[in-house]
Amino acid sequence: RMPSNCTGPQFKRILSPQLRSKLQTSWPDVESGNDTKFWESEWNKHGTCSKETLNQMQYFERSYAMWMSYNITEILKNASIVPHPTQTWKYSDIVAPIKAATKRTPLLRCKQDKNTV
Repeated sequence: RMPSNCTGPQFKRILSPQLRSKLQTSWPDVESGNDTKFWESEWNKHGTCSKETLNQMQYFERSYAMWMSYNITEILKNASIVPHPTQTWKYSDIVAPIKAATKRTPLLRCKQDKNTV
């Protein structure tokens, strides 16, 4: 389980333009599109628990480094799982190659594409 809701310094809008750009690629808000608000909630909920080892900037730099350590798009592509308008996959089809490559079981959520409803 991930630690959450620890006491610590609340989010400050101090992310450098370079880090913001990295996070917009690696950790965007896919729900509402408000990346800064999303990052704020992630820091306030989980990042504050790292206050003994990571400050806010280090927390987000570490999250980006973790994202860079595995190219999930390539992992799925190597398993022949690529976006296709008529192709669907089972949850287990997508999880299996990620788990094989990372040695971790990913937690995935499906989201309906509003353009196809």
